[in-house]
Amino acid sequence: MIAAAKRRRATLYRRLLESMLLMCLVPLFLVGGAAYVQFQRYASRMVLDQQERLVLNHRNFIESYLRGRSAELAAIANQYTLEQLRNGELERAFAVIQQGAGIYTDIGMIDDRGNHLRYVGPYNLEGRNYSSAEWFLKLRTQDMVISDLFTGYRAVPHFIIAVKRTTPTGYWILRASLSTDYFSQLVERIHVGSTGEAFLLDRHGLYQTKTLFDSAPLQPSHFPFLSPHEGVRTVDLNFRGRTFLCSHVWIMGDQWLLVFRQERAEAFAPLHRALWTWALITLAALIVVSLATFAIARNLVGFVARADAEKENLHAQLLASSKMAAIGEMAAGVAHELNNPLGIIETLRTWILDLMPEKGPAEADVPEVIDSARKIGDQVERCRRITHDLLKFSRRVESERTLTDINALLVEMLQMVEHRAKADNVAFHLEAGALPSIVTSPSRLQQIILNILNNAVDAMEGRGGTVTVRTGMRGGAVEMVFKDTGCGIPEENLQRIFEPFFTTKPVGKGTGLGLAVCYGLVQQMGGTLEVQSRVGAGTTFTLTLPATSAEPGEAH
Repeated sequence: MIAAAKRRRATLYRRLLESMLLMCLVPLFLVGGAAYVQFQRYASRMVLDQQERLVLNHRNFIESYLRGRSAELAAIANQYTLEQLRNGELERAFAVIQQGAGIYTDIGMIDDRGNHLRYVGPYNLEGRNYSSAEWFLKLRTQDMVISDLFTGYRAVPHFIIAVKRTTPTGYWILRASLSTDYFSQLVERIHVGSTGEAFLLDRHGLYQTKTLFDSAPLQPSHFPFLSPHEGVRTVDLNFRGRTFLCSHVWIMGDQWLLVFRQERAEAFAPLHRALWTWALITLAALIVVSLATFAIARNLVGFVARADAEKENLHAQLLASSKMAAIGEMAAGVAHELNNPLGIIETLRTWILDLMPEKGPAEADVPEVIDSARKIGDQVERCRRITHDLLKFSRRVESERTLTDINALLVEMLQMVEHRAKADNVAFHLEAGALPSIVTSPSRLQQIILNILNNAVDAMEGRGGTVTVRTGMRGGAVEMVFKDTGCGIPEENLQRIFEPFFTTKPVGKGTGLGLAVCYGLVQQMGGTLEVQSRVGAGTTFTLTLPATSAEPGEAH
């Protein structure tokens, strides 16, 4: 029983852990997984939106800067006449706009035929003709031009801003070259992390500014998205074996493509850190929930173990109480049975005294005295056997399982109850079939049989009858059938006879524990206890026990 209880508690502990972990971890993973997916989507969108806003803001900044420089040159062209600029005002104007930052490399004046009329700067460009230059051709229809990066006569990559001043006789052009280094720094000023950079491409995909990866101006970029489009677009591109997140937008109409790129791993590093933080929090929650589950399950199983111990103690007390109740019911029959040999002993004692005068018995009376003494001995042995059986039953409370002969045990129990049954004119009839000896608890089996037999005698009290006990094998199990000819059990009570404290006996006659205890004992022994009854026709109890070397749930 102890080993079986330990196995049951181990099974309970395992099932509690499985159920509690399932109930705790499934919602945790569902909620955590949903939160992970939603957070990943939100954070990814946030990273993309942030990069797109960065590109848009930088586009607006560059366009605003270029418009400012164009307005600056337009103000000079509108402030001075051609003659004033040719006569020295160009140098003063250039000195003014060059103060501080050194934005411009040079400045010059060009007539409507493309001739360079006046030049201020480090190169020898005065007298050059630009009539075939792309920017000059555009000024025929426009008032202002910002060129792509080109080398021109100076053989150095540079940008120019050119504004047209219209006169009654034609027009002339004020042209300034932007500092390539300064403009590149302006474009590249939104460095983010170690790999985030911005650069410009023309419509042919040529670099207009420097990049972090040694890509020189005017070199092809091989950027695949050069078709004009509205708004910002973001794509993943592989560059030198690494994946970059690239956001690009057209600026100055569709003249240049502003590209901001950053290695994807670095761009999403904050997201990855947040996800790792989430994973660590989830792992910590998992550990806490698991530890709490183990602790709760252990406490619950400990509570069950204590409850089992209390149940075992209570069950032992109920067994003892039920046994004492059965002994009490047997007491009247035993007393009656003892009265008979005691009466005979008293009669024989009186007879011996009558045969024994003061001088001793006559020689003819000696055989009769000896016979009377022998009869007294027989009656004493009879009393001893009755009390021995009663004492043996009352003292046998252990539940050790041993190899038991069922038929022999039945004969012993029938002899024990027979003393009481005679007083109620009840006879026993045993039909013993061939049975194997089985490993079981003799004391528990005695308890069950005694309760059934006592109930059968009670059912025939005052009217007499017969209790037929039949043994045999059925379906590989040992079967014991107890059939009485008593009053029977009403149908409404038949379903409740195994309930604790339910009894149909008068007050003070029954406790309602006998059959309930028997039913529990039979279940513990791996057997079954069934009842059939009809009012006026008697009751039949059928007890089956497994005919194996060990009872189910018991330790070998």
